[in-house]
Amino acid sequence: MTTLPGPSQPFSPVPGEPRMRRQTPMDHEQIIAYNLRGGGEEYTVFEHAQTDRVYKTRAIIKAILAEDASISSIVEPGCSTGDISGFFQHQCKVLGIDVTPGAAWTAKKRWPRMEIIEDRVENVDPIPCDILVMTEFLEHIIDPKAFVRQWMPLARYVIIGHPLVGDGHDPEEGHPWAYYDVDFANWFVEGGHEMVEAWTFPMGYRMAIGWGRQK
Repeated sequence: MTTLPGPSQPFSPVPGEPRMRRQTPMDHEQIIAYNLRGGGEEYTVFEHAQTDRVYKTRAIIKAILAEDASISSIVEPGCSTGDISGFFQHQCKVLGIDVTPGAAWTAKKRWPRMEIIEDRVENVDPIPCDILVMTEFLEHIIDPKAFVRQWMPLARYVIIGHPLVGDGHDPEEGHPWAYYDVDFANWFVEGGHEMVEAWTFPMGYRMAIGWGRQK
């Protein structure tokens, strides 16, 4: 079992009838505008702001790398400043995608060996990779099911993390979707992966993170 830092709890959600709920009337362009607020220069260094999430995801990647010596590539859509995947720039070919210019510039500066695509993920063709990292990402895009169906089958391993709601409401203004436990489990099924391990932990809300391997 992967050992993770922080107050995490084992999490074993079961796939089933989706409960995911569209919680904002914002359309695709409005969501992009939200992400580009402040002229595209507003961004967060999540290693400092969401340390548990970043360190948990890094720990999972380290465990996968230790298990499978053939891994050579990591792709992270919505990478922000590259806090998660950039850390592995000396071990793998790492590619990140982010629409926010300030975040993309900072990622390039912090992780010079990491390739950064500054664009909307919807404009990028699905990229085959060994590890696909999607933490704090699926709640930010308009059509997460389409993304999962297109991208996950091209990845040998996948790491997924997003908030879970207990009352049907995700408090983040920029999240068009609110997800339940069953929705978290469903991503792995829809993408053709078997969920191996998952955890929940507090982050001002209940956060889930887990990883799976291709069936």
